[in-house]
Parts: sequence; structure tokens; C-alpha cells
Amino acid sequence: MKTLITVIAITMIAFTAKASDPVPYIAMTIDKGYAIDAHGQRQPNALCARDVIWARGPRYPFSLPSNDPASWPRNLWGDGLYRLDINLKTGRVRQIAIIKSAGATLDGASIRAFSRWVFTPGKWSAMIIPTTVRIIWVPVLIMEREA
Repeated sequence: MKTLITVIAITMIAFTAKASDPVPYIAMTIDKGYAIDAHGQRQPNALCARDVIWARGPRYPFSLPSNDPASWPRNLWGDGLYRLDINLKTGRVRQIAIIKSAGATLDGASIRAFSRWVFTPGKWSAMIIPTTVRIIWVPVLIMEREA
């Protein structure tokens, strides 16, 4: 099941990336971290992941800040750890705490995504999610041919 989820996630990333965008390496491991159920018991994230009604992955910044190649970022990476507090009545994420920061840019993208997640109501009260993001910018030199 974990392999199927990973394959689907990688396929979705590949299909949604534009040709001009760098394709990130994103690993949101489901077997790390943990979830807390409605009774306060600690459970593996994989159990909580089965009850996700809606979850979209983070949209990391792919646009370049200027037309000057010298000012472009070279790489963007970070490892983060987030705690999602889930409203038991609605299943929506009500609060997000950063346990370990992945950097301001990656934290912002992760928090925007996590705040929209929805779980089956009445089952989960919290979830700890580790993230690893690696975006490598590879410049491409296009040489013009002389006629």
C-alpha cells in the first residue's frame, strides 16, 4: 500500500510540473512521525493517512525572482517536522506548529498546504509529519547557431 501511494504521488508530481519548471524530489514519509487518535492513543501515520479526505501537496516556489541569472537561487532544500492539530468535529486542521523548520520558504509552502487538509471527522486529533524537500536548479545553456 505504501508503495502504491508513493508511485501515485510521484506520478502526480511528474504530470503537474511544467516543462520549464524544475522537478523537485519530495519525500513525505508516511512511516515516520505519528498520529494521535480521538482517544489520545499514539498510532502510526499510515493509519491516519487512510482517513485523509482531501490533501494536496505543498506548492513550492518554482518561479524565478528576476531576469538576472546571477540572482537566481541555486538550490532549495530542507527537512521539516510539523504538528497538525485536527478538529475532531470537522476533521479540518485547526492549528499547525513547526517543530523543526525547513526554512522560511519551505515552511510557508508546507503550512499553506497542511492548513487545507481534511480528515475523517471524529477519528484523529493530531498528526506529526516529517518532510524532506530537495529542489535542484539546473541551468541550461542554449547556444544559437550562426547561419
